[in-house]
Amino acid sequence: MNVLGILLDEKLKNGIAESIDGSIEFADGVLRALEILEEARYDAVLLDSDTMEKSQLIESIEMISSAQRKIIIMILGERSNLDLVAGSIKAGAYDYILKPVEILKVSRLLEKAVRDHKLKAEKVDKNKDTGDKLIGQTKEIVEVYKMVGKMAASRVPVLVTGEKGTGKKSVAISIHQFSDFSDKPFVSINCTAFQNEFLERKIFGYEKGAFPGAAFDQMGELEKANGGTLYLGNIESLSIDMQSKILGVLQEGEFFRIGGTNLLKTDLRIITASSENIEELIVNGKFIEELYHKLKVLEIDIPPLRDRKDDIPFIIDHYIMDCNEEFGKNVKGVSKPAIKKIMRYDWPGNVSELKNAVRSAVALCRGNSILVEDLPANVIGAKISKRRGDIQDWILADWIEGEVSVLKGNSQKDYYGNVISRVEKELIRQVLEMTSGKKVETAEILGITRNTLRTKMNNYGLE
Repeated sequence: MNVLGILLDEKLKNGIAESIDGSIEFADGVLRALEILEEARYDAVLLDSDTMEKSQLIESIEMISSAQRKIIIMILGERSNLDLVAGSIKAGAYDYILKPVEILKVSRLLEKAVRDHKLKAEKVDKNKDTGDKLIGQTKEIVEVYKMVGKMAASRVPVLVTGEKGTGKKSVAISIHQFSDFSDKPFVSINCTAFQNEFLERKIFGYEKGAFPGAAFDQMGELEKANGGTLYLGNIESLSIDMQSKILGVLQEGEFFRIGGTNLLKTDLRIITASSENIEELIVNGKFIEELYHKLKVLEIDIPPLRDRKDDIPFIIDHYIMDCNEEFGKNVKGVSKPAIKKIMRYDWPGNVSELKNAVRSAVALCRGNSILVEDLPANVIGAKISKRRGDIQDWILADWIEGEVSVLKGNSQKDYYGNVISRVEKELIRQVLEMTSGKKVETAEILGITRNTLRTKMNNYGLE
């Protein structure tokens, strides 16, 4: 095995040279490495990225890939985020290894990679905005970043699994944004947000007169997502009938609108997500086995927050900035006693629960540092024995507690009106988003009249 090391320090040079089964040469920069690659063929490149910006790293990977198309590229680095790791993998890197490294492990990875002849050599759009919804630097989340990069180029279905609140939709968005069709639509549907009848209309669309109240033709999400990605969240809630119809789309690549006679073709990627054990649902006759296998051609499992607690400070910093903007505050961070409480808590609601806790704490915070008394009671430990029911109920209870505390601090009297109006506004906003602004469909889903909806939209500034 012939290896080219780029920008390695003396310790790494000596360690790799002693441990690999083969020879290694070293270059003090990428340009010198390219000159070496013109003169001789190498099996693998080991590149230390610590002195490079993300754009420089991606460009270096691409140039090395172009110089020797089938060369294995491994990156060593202290920094890690979705954009950096997934971007590196998609640009052509075989792996991204976090420092500090075990030299023997690196050598074995190099040898295995060369043996397997694996390399992803797709180009990456260096100007692409990933949104960086996934946050963290632990090895658990870095593995997710790598999977995103590996999955991005193909158009086969992906099943995203993980507990509630782990960020399954964020993973789906990231896969789409790193794909070669990221300029095409990303259409998202939460399958629990609609009754079966409305869900079918939403996905497949309908023709005028297809059912009472269908006064015009309506394009479905399958058509809107054509060329891009359709994301179906909480697929475990689909009825057997809907499962069968989606299976038909996957098998045939075509479908009818409800009440339609024209066969419509579709070319899209379906990403689905579930927090349930679908194999168990199959055994109980609640999920079609063939559909399950069609949806999980590729699978990615998101680790719960309790298994990557070292990412919590990074996530908190990110959400504090968002909340400062929302509340017009200037919170700088979290006090040491408060961070100890946060790190001891197991976060059963995962990132979603943490996000709500940060939002509540920033709202209550009177200085520039979040204190223990600003944290939700369950995080402090005051109400753990009372916790019953669904995790989402806990999050809702803590959010309401935070809102009430803010209202109390501002000497507000109308607790009911203030809290209910915030919930109602957000509910209407989300349903409008799901219906692409269709007022008739929105009013129907909400169970209110169009006039009532129009009045509420005007009051909440949602027009």
